[in-house]
Amino acid sequence: MARQHPYNFAHVLLPQLAWRRPVAVRRELADPYLARELLLYVWDKAAENVAPVDRVPSKGLRLTWHEVAGRTTALLQLPAPQATMEVHFSALVYEEDEEPAENEAEETRPRYFTLEAALGLSGPAGTPTVVAEWSGDTHRQLGRGPAGGRPGTAEAFLEALAAVLGPRPNTQVPVMRIVRS
Repeated sequence: MARQHPYNFAHVLLPQLAWRRPVAVRRELADPYLARELLLYVWDKAAENVAPVDRVPSKGLRLTWHEVAGRTTALLQLPAPQATMEVHFSALVYEEDEEPAENEAEETRPRYFTLEAALGLSGPAGTPTVVAEWSGDTHRQLGRGPAGGRPGTAEAFLEALAAVLGPRPNTQVPVMRIVRS
């Protein structure tokens, strides 16, 4: 069973914050200093109702930015999982190329994916994982993920996300010309 502290961070607080304030969170995560402060604040909030003995240090919590299938993606590495449903990596995937203005009426929520530890024995190849997506209150498993705890796990997770996302939808409508002979 997942430890409450990392579960609260990855499955509850982080996605809720990113969906509630998409533009502000994206802007804060883009600034290295603000990103560190925001992530440590959310990590500490995730431990508020957890017994001190069950709190997990933030060691290993990192953020990097990537382009996945033409989409800007914030990839978060979490402290090493020790139980099923704990997260190796999570990703906020933004469909827009750039940050929209904060006063825009409709802020597009990022998609939120996780690479979670799964049931199974750990071996030399790594630990079993599953790729999942949160959408509101819905948690949907998308299939087996790359082995966790390996040097190439982050890159393999990003490749798995690219396969899930597919090519970026073309924003231009194709022109169809009918030619009669």
